[in-house]
Amino acid sequence: MTFQQWNGINAINYYAPFVFEGLVGGNTTNLLATGVVGIIEFVFTIPAVLYVDKFGRKTILIAGAIGMASCHFIVAGIIGSYSGNWENHSSAGWAAIVFVWVFIANFAYSWGPVSWIIASEVFPLSMRAKGVSLGGSANWLNNFAVGISTSPFIEASDYGTFIFFGCITTIAVLAVIFFWPETKGRTLEEMDELFGSGGFAQRDLEMKNRIERDIGLTALLGYDNHESPMETDEKLRDTNSEEMVEKRED
Repeated sequence: MTFQQWNGINAINYYAPFVFEGLVGGNTTNLLATGVVGIIEFVFTIPAVLYVDKFGRKTILIAGAIGMASCHFIVAGIIGSYSGNWENHSSAGWAAIVFVWVFIANFAYSWGPVSWIIASEVFPLSMRAKGVSLGGSANWLNNFAVGISTSPFIEASDYGTFIFFGCITTIAVLAVIFFWPETKGRTLEEMDELFGSGGFAQRDLEMKNRIERDIGLTALLGYDNHESPMETDEKLRDTNSEEMVEKRED
């Protein structure tokens, strides 16, 4: 949630009219450019709904962050090169606006929705409600911090602001690659095992397998008593599936 805010999305959302006015001038033009931001956010959120379970959370987050960081650095380069002389370089101003729109599109299909998905998946069932609440609190706290700090950043250095957010987004790419697990398709039990948590789901599964061993079902099916509960449960599911297939063939 921290990276979701410090990639600069709400800095652009809050200050888009001010930024666009500096790039292309004119109240009507910059308001229209700002309106396009909302349209892009809506349209590009749809692919996340359709493909998040196909490509996985990490892949989408990495692709989105790389796209956002690239846009930040490109916009910073354009502003640094032509700032103060936009009247003679209007095409450069529009190029900067286009890359801001591309940044919005990259956020809309990746960090916008997927951050909330991960926040609801990484916590064990026993503390999921508290964990998601803390994630939401962190999101709004960082939202507030970004909102009050962006204006001083822009006053100090307009292009430097984009460089700053680009660097934070680059760090987010590395964090996702090296530290974040993939949660796509994992059950509650697998999430508990992934994070080494003794959640209710894992304890229920262990109890289920212990009962099966006590009544002799595990030995009857020829399973190893030293297998992990997850392995035993998977084998039981496979056996049940095979029995159902045999019955259908008969």
